[in-house]
Amino acid sequence: MAVAETPLVKKNHQISVAVNQKIAQLLIENQAMKHIAHRLSISTSSVMRKLNEFKFETDWNTLPEVMSWDEYAFKKGKISFIAQDFDSLNVNVILDGRTQATIRNHFLRYPIKVRNRVKVITMDMFSPYYQLAKQLFPNAKIVLDRFHIVQHLSRAMNRVRIQIINQFDRKSQEYRALKRYWKLIQQDSRKLSDERFYRPMFRMHLTNKEIL
Repeated sequence: MAVAETPLVKKNHQISVAVNQKIAQLLIENQAMKHIAHRLSISTSSVMRKLNEFKFETDWNTLPEVMSWDEYAFKKGKISFIAQDFDSLNVNVILDGRTQATIRNHFLRYPIKVRNRVKVITMDMFSPYYQLAKQLFPNAKIVLDRFHIVQHLSRAMNRVRIQIINQFDRKSQEYRALKRYWKLIQQDSRKLSDERFYRPMFRMHLTNKEIL
């Protein structure tokens, strides 16, 4: 039985050429895989397959002056290591594993004079790579990634909020207020709105600052 072919879809493929090109574009733009999948109405595994098609041609004579190190779960139950140019967001390498031996073996392939040009490496505040980075890049300053700092502070504040909220009766106004307006606690106080709105819980018009 003959199968009809179309230039819009490659043979033995279910996703159109246009969608594949869009996936590649969004990956290059450093969009999250779940975001890409949702935006294009496809599965995350389809995005992962496209990512696996990329071939990273490594230039062993150059490294970005400012690098960002991070981890990402590309596959369920498996964490990969990512290094990228902090300024351009271009991916430098994705390693299939995150052990220190894997990372060390990769970066030792760069000559020491190339590694000495790296000035800054950003990473998670709880990263196990701090000492490894200092060994591989002796001239680089290690900077804690602001995103991760904010993330950890947010989680810590939320744990405190839950501890406090559990001290009140579930039917009390304090309990309901802390549960409803928890996002206000995490906002920058300088950016809280001064506009008054009617708040049914308090039966009066209040600004966000007044609620806090």
